[in-house]
Formats: sequence, C-alpha cells, structure tokens
Amino acid sequence: MAQAELQPPFIPAEDADLSPLRRREFRLFFIGSLASNSGTWLQNAALSVYLFNLTGSSFWVGIATAALFVPVLVLALPAGALADRTDRLQLMRRSQMAAGTLALVLTVLVALDVANKYIVIAIAAGTGIFGAVAIPAMQSLVPSLVPKQDLAQAIGLNSLTFNIARVIGPMLAAAALYVGAAWAFGLNAASYFVLVAALGMIGALPFAHPRGEPGSIAEGVKFAWRHPKIRLLLFCVMAVAASLDPITTLSPALVSSYGLDSTRAPFIFSAWGGGAVLGVTIGGRLMKRLFARRLGWVGLPVLSAGLLCLAAAGSLPLALVAGLIAGWGYIAAVISFTTGIQLAVPEALRGKVGALWTMCFLGPRVLSGLVDGFLADQIGPHRATALFALPALAAMWAARRALNLGEAPP
Repeated sequence: MAQAELQPPFIPAEDADLSPLRRREFRLFFIGSLASNSGTWLQNAALSVYLFNLTGSSFWVGIATAALFVPVLVLALPAGALADRTDRLQLMRRSQMAAGTLALVLTVLVALDVANKYIVIAIAAGTGIFGAVAIPAMQSLVPSLVPKQDLAQAIGLNSLTFNIARVIGPMLAAAALYVGAAWAFGLNAASYFVLVAALGMIGALPFAHPRGEPGSIAEGVKFAWRHPKIRLLLFCVMAVAASLDPITTLSPALVSSYGLDSTRAPFIFSAWGGGAVLGVTIGGRLMKRLFARRLGWVGLPVLSAGLLCLAAAGSLPLALVAGLIAGWGYIAAVISFTTGIQLAVPEALRGKVGALWTMCFLGPRVLSGLVDGFLADQIGPHRATALFALPALAAMWAARRALNLGEAPP
C-alpha cells in the first residue's frame, strides 16, 4: 500500500460516517480492543504506583517496565512470523486468555497481601511474553475486517482505541487505587476476557487476503532495512518511545515531589492520553493540514516541549498541562510514522514488519525504563524527565527526510 500524499487515517473527515463501525466484525474488534487497552493502561498506572509504594524506588519501577518489554525484543520477530503463518484470531484469543489468567493471579496475590517486588516483576515478564505474541497478530488483523476502501479509517479508529484507553485506564486506576490495588488489577483481568469474547464472536474474517508465501523472518527485516523510508521511520518510532518513558516510570515520583500521595500519578497518564485524543478530535483540522504538507514531524518538538514543561512543573495542575502538550506531540508524530510504514508493506510481510514496529515502539522501554529510574533516584525525577526530551529532538532530521521520501519500495 503506497501513496504519494498521506491522508492521516486517524483524523476523520468532516463527512465521515464511521463506516468501519457499521461492520459487525470490526465493531466487535473495536469494542474488545477498547476494553483490553483500557485495562492495560489501568494496570500500567496501577503497577507503577503499587511498586513505587512497595519499594520507594523509581529504579524498581523501571525494572518492572524492562521486564514487561524484554519479551518484545526476544519474541517480536518470531511472533510476527507466527502471525503470518497461523490463524490470527485464534492466536490472539489464546494469548489474551493466558495474559488474563496472569492478571487474575496478580489480583489474588495482591488481595492476600503476599505479593512482593519479585512476584510483580515475574508476572510483568509473563504478561510481556503474551503481549509480544499478540501485538503483531492484532496489527495484521485489521485489514481482514474491512474492505480496502475503509482500511485507512479502520486503522485510525483502531489507533483511537489506544488513545482513549490512555485516558480511561489511568482514571479507573486512580479510582480503584483508593479502594485497593487488587481492585485495579482485577479490572484489568476482566478487560482481557472482554476482548476474548469479542474475538470469539467475530467468527470467520470477512475480508481475508491471500498471504502468498510467508517468507522468512530475515525477509521482513531485509525489506524494512532496504526500504529507506521504513528504515528511517522505524528509527523515529524508537525515539518517540524512548522519550515517553518518564510519563510511565517517573509519574509516581513526580507526584510525590509535589507533596501529594503517589496514587494521583495516574492523572498524568490520563493527561497524556487526553492530549492525544484532543489532537485527533478538536485539533483534527490542524493535523490534516500538517500531514497534507508532510509536516507530521512537528510532533517531535512538541513532545519534547511537553516533557520539558513536565520537568519544570512544580504542581500537579501544571504537570497535567504538560501531559496534554506531550500527548498532542506524541500522536502527531507516531501515527504519522506508523501510517507511512503501513502504506509500504505488502500483505505477506505485514506481520513481520508489524513485529519490527513493535520492537521499535516497545523495545526501547527496556533500557529507557532502567536508565530513567536510575537517574531519578540519583538526580531527581525532574532532571531525569528533562533529559528524556532529547531523543525526540534528535530524531527530527530523520523524520523530516523520511516523510519527504518516495513511497515505492526499491
């Protein structure tokens, strides 16, 4: 899929009728994804607060982040190949059932007050394994749920579930943590099974495409590396992922520095998600103009500005404003880059290149979480947050060049 002028799929046109949601299969997938993604962000926020309160250290929060994303680096490419060779619906159902079971185990252990930092990290690693298996299959599934003319809008709606979830999930976490951490983890466990039920109701894929020869894992890597635009955009995705880390790893420490209880940290998560949602709704026309001129890279300096404002904030209200700014920059950048990649990938390699995207978006969190947590313990969360604005700024040249390259694979 390739076009010279990119219409960002996550921004609905003025006359959009949300036609993909009129299709039963995509509607079920949308509902299940929204529930599951909300649960994931609920757990991300709750786990950061729970582990910070358990250990008093941002470094241990960073270790949990690394444990969650190490499996992505190890398994993403084999999982992408698996998604190209097997029944993607079945693969997603089984992986989500396994992850939901782990979430139930964590809920019970926390409720019984027998969980410790090692147990939490082990469960985070297990969740990461099943997530690494599911993500390429999920990315590859959308084109099989809608006809080609609805694909751009379907990708956009699917992206929107992630960003709405970044608002809903942390807000639920903030509410549940007041009652008890077990409630937060229990809600996350339930969300997995909502997606499992939705996938079970879809049945046969209505617009399944012939896959051709699936090829080897190396073929997908070679394709991405030899395609200059994809190569540069994957680098930019990595830069965005690295810069985002303080929002998840350091929010509890930042909130504590304001003299507040760390259970209010999820509000910073929600502000980030809220900035993304506002960017694709109220700010949709502005984004359309930016993308029409291939200026999606401007999200990178905006993301950096949001992080610098977060580093300078001395109160929670100012931190929330900074989160909104960072969220707008994030969505403008990452969806632009991701769309450019999706448009250039043939069907037979979609799972493998999707796995590379997963590695680039989630893999940097392994190192950035450890570094960010360590720096926060040594020099304070505010200075550590400021330093993590640098990767996004450093990627600006690559992003500008990539968005002006031709679309056709070499």
